[in-house]
Amino acid sequence: MNKTLTALLLGGAMIFSVSVQALAAEPTPSQDSLSGSSASQPQSLPHSLLYYGTVSEIVYDDQSGEVTRLNMASEAHGAMDMILSPSTLWIDSGAGTASDPDTLKTGEGIYVFHSPVSTMSLPPQTSAYVIVRNVPQDTGCAMYHVVEKVSRQEDGSLALTTDNGGLILYPEADTQLVSYDGSSAQWEELKEDCRVMAWYSAVLESYPAQAFPSRLMILPQESQESLLPQGTRLTMELDGKVPNMVGRYESGTAMVPVAAVAQALGFQVTYTPDPDEGALVTVESDTFRVSLYIDQNLIFGSTKMEGAVGMTGPQNYGKAAYIVDPGTTWAPAQLFEMLGKTVTLEGTNLVIE
Repeated sequence: MNKTLTALLLGGAMIFSVSVQALAAEPTPSQDSLSGSSASQPQSLPHSLLYYGTVSEIVYDDQSGEVTRLNMASEAHGAMDMILSPSTLWIDSGAGTASDPDTLKTGEGIYVFHSPVSTMSLPPQTSAYVIVRNVPQDTGCAMYHVVEKVSRQEDGSLALTTDNGGLILYPEADTQLVSYDGSSAQWEELKEDCRVMAWYSAVLESYPAQAFPSRLMILPQESQESLLPQGTRLTMELDGKVPNMVGRYESGTAMVPVAAVAQALGFQVTYTPDPDEGALVTVESDTFRVSLYIDQNLIFGSTKMEGAVGMTGPQNYGKAAYIVDPGTTWAPAQLFEMLGKTVTLEGTNLVIE
């Protein structure tokens, strides 16, 4: 198993940001404000953001020959680097089918549904979920959605809630339902957390908004069979070195002893006890600070650069930080992505570099 925890290629002192909050106009919140009501109420981020631009460079893997990055240019959105992984999907919007990435050429205009999280490098880098090509000028782009709820209407038809409750898709009797591989699909396959591409020409401006797709494509779902058993011990490789420590796989998350790993990677760690709000642990580089509270799922990041104001939205990596006696703090390894590191789980070996 080779499970990539992030497709972002972060280098040097790049700062990790959430697109909807990067470089906010307000001053950076204090530690007190981090521990207040905002810590208990995470912001609802979109499942993806949509980017349109022209491919200026295609970067391939030297060994596999697969596309690993698209350098993009856009008058509307600016330059951006799209980081691809084996799970990135390719859609031919005009044909309503999957697309062959080998036919992509520089200069082609494409739509990219990408992660709402991006680096604050120049240009920004982000993970590409779906690349949409061949969009006819007289129709809209096929849209990527994650189904949050499937409801049955009084007349027996389905209603698919998406976009954090902001859009409901109503398949009609003549709506075509297909799989990513082109085969026919069954309506019973549309379930919660199902990823789909939807073709529709208009959206009713209500709340929630409504659309009536003429075609739906069920996209491949992430395999659950690759998940490691609860409590699996993880060997580690930190910046090319193998330390005398191990991590743990818990609740689908790679957990690490924060202080030991941070120090091995050259970061500073501070522990601040607080009987009211909970103990605070900070991990810092010269330019960025990550803050997490014990027994709370949310992890925050903020810039330390003079004159710059920016903060990530609260990140929930699926497992809260906790302390094991006599005082070792364990937290999700993905917190180090905020500090410019790439975190990858290769079988039972955790690589942070």
